[in-house]
Amino acid sequence: MAKAVEVNKVTAFSEDKKGNTVFRAAGTLDGRKFVALTIQYNGEPIFKVQEGGSHLGLEGSTFDRGDRIAVARACKAERVKLFGSGAKVRVEPDLVAGETVELSAEVPEAPAPEVEEAELSDEQLVLLNRIAELDAAEAAA
Repeated sequence: MAKAVEVNKVTAFSEDKKGNTVFRAAGTLDGRKFVALTIQYNGEPIFKVQEGGSHLGLEGSTFDRGDRIAVARACKAERVKLFGSGAKVRVEPDLVAGETVELSAEVPEAPAPEVEEAELSDEQLVLLNRIAELDAAEAAA
C-alpha cells in the first residue's frame, strides 16, 4: 500500500561538527505529523525521522520501516528540488562541458653525467672522439 507523504517545509537547519548542512523537513504521513533531520551517510545527507527530539530505533517508534523509507524518499526529493544534490563537489571544474584544451610541457634536458676518461676503455674513447668530430662537422656545416 502506498504511503501518503506530504512534505510541507524543508530548511537548512544548522551545521554538524564537520561543517555539513543539516536539513530539517516537516510534513505528514497518512495524516500523522513528522519531523526529519539529516545525517551524513557516505558523504550524502540522508533523512532520519525524529520522535521526542531524537531518532528512535524501530522498537520504540510509532513509524515502521516502510513509513521511514517513504518519509526519507519524499524529504530527499523535496530537498534536492530546493537545494540541489547536497553531495560535496570533489573537483572544482575549470572547463565548461564539451570544452577541450591542449596541454604541453617542457622538460629540461638532464645534464650528461661526468665520466672520468680513466674509467673508459680504449674503444669507448675512440667512439667519443669520433662523436665529437661528427658534432663539430655538423656544427660547421
